Amino acid sequence: MVNTSLIQFRALLARQQLLNQRQHKRLARRIHDEVSQKLTLMALQLSIAADNKQPAAWARHCKEWSQLIVDLGQTVRDITNELQPRILDEFGLVAALQWFSQSVAEEIPCTFIMPKEEIVLPPFAANELFGVCREIVMEVLAPHRVPHVEIELEQTEGVLRLHLRSGAKEGAPGRITESALDDLAIHERLLCLDGAAELTWSPETGSVVTLSVPAQTPVLCEA
Repeated sequence: MVNTSLIQFRALLARQQLLNQRQHKRLARRIHDEVSQKLTLMALQLSIAADNKQPAAWARHCKEWSQLIVDLGQTVRDITNELQPRILDEFGLVAALQWFSQSVAEEIPCTFIMPKEEIVLPPFAANELFGVCREIVMEVLAPHRVPHVEIELEQTEGVLRLHLRSGAKEGAPGRITESALDDLAIHERLLCLDGAAELTWSPETGSVVTLSVPAQTPVLCEA
């Protein structure tokens, strides 16, 4: 029994390391393509502008440099948020999911249904649940070209459930499979939170991934 648990833990650790490597490669590619290239372009423009003494040309160059700096700043913020959204640490899971649904709208239509109850989770659980949600959307649903993603967070009977509905109907290319979740070690990662992941499909909602974890009771201030 102990040996089996140890083997499972090592397998989960190896898959988590593989996922981290994939994320690092993706971020390194973004830094190269979106940051390094713009810095190279700016250096080239500065070199050309140094030989150009016309005031009108300088004004045009300054405007171009200003836009490049704005673009670079936005790219750095995007990459930083991909590593660890600041809003998650400061305002919690609900605010982070709302921000995420808005930030990915250009890549994939996404809406977020807020919970009616107050959500209280330990920081580690909130971080991991957000990370799993983001990876499913960006690594599974987006590549499958689903028509729409609906993220719903609810809490009932002491269980917090995060539903990811793809909107992909039967026969559509966006219908996802268990193997797609296995590639991200979703079941094992939820198990570490004493939770579970379930993949279902229906004609009304398409593919639905439900992530469930134990909820905490909010601490009420004494009067």
